[in-house]
Amino acid sequence: MKINNLPQNLYHITTTERLAQIKKDQLLKAMPDTLTYGKVKGVFTFDLENFVTQWAKDKHMNLARLILDYISRGKELVALRIPLKNIPEEQLTKVKTRDVNKVIDWKFGAYKPKNNYEAEILGQHPSKMDSETASRIALEHILPEDIPAENFETLGTSNYGARLKLSDIVMGFFKGHPEENIVKNNIDILG
Repeated sequence: MKINNLPQNLYHITTTERLAQIKKDQLLKAMPDTLTYGKVKGVFTFDLENFVTQWAKDKHMNLARLILDYISRGKELVALRIPLKNIPEEQLTKVKTRDVNKVIDWKFGAYKPKNNYEAEILGQHPSKMDSETASRIALEHILPEDIPAENFETLGTSNYGARLKLSDIVMGFFKGHPEENIVKNNIDILG
């Protein structure tokens, strides 16, 4: 079942160190986006199927590794599951979805938006993105508001390392959870 053109669950990866603060605050806080110099603020999430099939594709850069490396900085990582049934409908109508490749290319000067800067770089409502386009690109979903701790679940932990196989890193997050099958079914893409 899709909610406002979004999957049932979204996922967020953070450090175990940061998770301790999230648990203390009882809040997963919306943060400014470093890719757009703070022009976007939110909780940055992904759809697991899109992550394993699009973020990890062979490209000029492997987005999955790039993001995990950026988040980890040598620390242990943890995955959080955000069931969208726990998020108020009013908040879901404000979710933005964007093509991570375009945002990274824009940040490093490889992409110049032709028009509609807001929709292409900052994100657009998921219902405005056609399904064919969405199935071919690495999507990031941005929830605009803080998420109370009772509205997300902590999954597994993993360590990031350039010498580790991406499939092993990602499997650490989802081992023993239903999502493990999505990872197993895409091992060859993850490598």
